[in-house]
Amino acid sequence: MKTLVSMQDLSCLGKCSLTVIHPTISAMGVPCAVLPTALLSTHTAFPGPAVTDLSGCVRPILDHWQSIGAEFGGILTGYLADPAQAELALALYDRFGEGALKLHDPAMGDHGRLYSGMGPEMVEAHRRLCARVDLILPNLTEGAWLAGIDWEDRTDLDFCRQIATELLKDVKAVLLTGYAPTPDTVGFYYSDGHTEFAHAAPRLPRSCHGTGDLFAAVTMGGLMRGMSVPEAARLAAEFVHRSIANTGKDSRFGVAFEGELGWLAEKCRMHNA
Repeated sequence: MKTLVSMQDLSCLGKCSLTVIHPTISAMGVPCAVLPTALLSTHTAFPGPAVTDLSGCVRPILDHWQSIGAEFGGILTGYLADPAQAELALALYDRFGEGALKLHDPAMGDHGRLYSGMGPEMVEAHRRLCARVDLILPNLTEGAWLAGIDWEDRTDLDFCRQIATELLKDVKAVLLTGYAPTPDTVGFYYSDGHTEFAHAAPRLPRSCHGTGDLFAAVTMGGLMRGMSVPEAARLAAEFVHRSIANTGKDSRFGVAFEGELGWLAEKCRMHNA
């Protein structure tokens, strides 16, 4: 099994980004290297986290990896602490991306709004990365911003298709999260311009921080293990659902995914049996 590298921020307290991506992908039997871009005291659901920008460490790490002949079969990129960090992700693609599966999660907003402190420069930064990878995983808000489509409070199939049609002018394939054909369901929509599929399951009556990172991690891990996109995405959706169901009323610190890692590992073994 070839090694995957995940380029994300690292939150010291609160389950998201690298603290959920690394153990989840590792449980799937995929070796996972990390490339941290920022160190946060907590995830951003808490106000005023202490943030240390690690941008200056990235190129020396890439240099050292190159000097020892490191190779990666997959690259997973996501949250950018600053638009300038897109250049670091592009450097990762340029140095280690040949022949590797590349997936980008353009984490920058939700519910029709960009996250605090993010603006058009961040949208353009993510747009540049989306054009370089094999698959992108935006939610509906991020997809609309990347596509240059006015936001509508819609989750139906036609809106997903509208977003995907615009995105596919510049990207290879789109896996949109947040598709919801009815108020009590939620799922995802995929299109590569030739084939499409949509999936929805019952919605749980709460949401948790870090579920998007879990979805991206399982999707990427599944693809690394040879699953098709529909197989990997359905596995990711079920894992996220099970993890949310295990999370107590106080979800400020993130989703309780740890108890489902054994289930996930067994699903991967069964797939490759």
